[in-house]
Parts: sequence; C-alpha cells; structure tokens
Amino acid sequence: MVRVFSLAIACVLALSAGAEGAPSRKRNTSAQERPAPQQAVQEQDEFLSCDVAVREFVQGRKEAAALSVTDVKADGLRMTLRFVHPYGETGDTPPNLAFTRGESLEERRKALNETKQRARLLAEAARTGNVWYVIAVRKESRPGEERRSSTSAQTSEGQQLSADAVVMASIEGRCIPVSQYEAVPLNSLSSDLQQALGQREREASPAENARQPPPS
Repeated sequence: MVRVFSLAIACVLALSAGAEGAPSRKRNTSAQERPAPQQAVQEQDEFLSCDVAVREFVQGRKEAAALSVTDVKADGLRMTLRFVHPYGETGDTPPNLAFTRGESLEERRKALNETKQRARLLAEAARTGNVWYVIAVRKESRPGEERRSSTSAQTSEGQQLSADAVVMASIEGRCIPVSQYEAVPLNSLSSDLQQALGQREREASPAENARQPPPS
C-alpha cells in the first residue's frame, strides 16, 4: 500500500513538473518565433556616399550649387578629363601622368591601362547619376584693400569674386574626390551658371538703382 501511494505521489509530481515546464517551453518557442525588431533603415541621401563631403565643401554658403555630371569627356592622348553638367562643362583637369613613374615599359603600360579603366568607370558613374560638380563662390580682397582711405572704392569693388569647385563620385559605396578647381574666375562660367550662383542678380542691382529717380 505504501509502495502504491509512493508511486502515485511520484506520478503526481512528474505530471506537475511537466505541466509547469510546458508553459515555459511554449514561452521560449514563442520568443524564438517572434521576429527581431528591424533596424532603423538609413534614409538614402541624394548625394549617396558623398552626402557629408558635398555639404562640407559648401559649408552652408548660399552662393553654391551641386550639379549632377551627365558625361565625362576623356582625352586619351593628353590624359585629361572634362566634366559636362547642366550649365555647360568644366575645364580640363591636369594631365594624369602617374603611369610615367613605372620603372619598366610593362609597368608603365599596366599603369596606363589602369588609368584608362578608371576613366571608363567614372564615365559610367556619371551616366548613372553618381558624379557631382560642386561649386561655391568665395571672396578675395585685393592687396592693400584693408588700408582704405576716405577716397577708396566701395567694398564690393575691392573684392575679386571667384569660385572653388570639386568633382566627387560615389562609386561602390565610397565617395571619391576626382578633381579640384581653385580660384575659378566667375566670368569664365556660363551666364546660366552665374545666375544659378546668384551673381547675375547682384550685377543687375546697381543698374536698377541707377535708373530709379533720386528722392525729392
């Protein structure tokens, strides 16, 4: 009788343990089946991997523009590049003569082919909208402008307006600076680009003021 009672207690304890373990296993199973919270998807920037570099170059200046390069003209003889954008095209880059540093003819020929291949990749990136021509106006005071007298010209006349520009490409998730142009004369830019940079309006303002009748 004692053995039967003991056996019955053992069965009850085993069933209780099984009943307590079932919810735990169920909770574990449901926890495993529950999908992990998705990571926040980073918003795609219009300048792709050059998002930071483009804005850092502009540095908040109002007289600036970031133009999509639509084509790359490569001069295989002179080893220069020219970038086409909606308002015209840039000047030629300095010739890329890195291939001349090879010690042997085979090394120089290999480096030359690599340079030509990079130019083709850059042209393909431009066709897919991954290259930008970023330009920003800067002001340079002429020498001696700080020593103005009462008969000196106005501040606007004592400043030379030029622009700095850079070409950037987003290739394989990396932002690559392709070429940089420093102190570009504004009068060398197309009239449409000057207007996009806010220069045509600035030039028109004094003329408009001159046409206005003097106050009575």
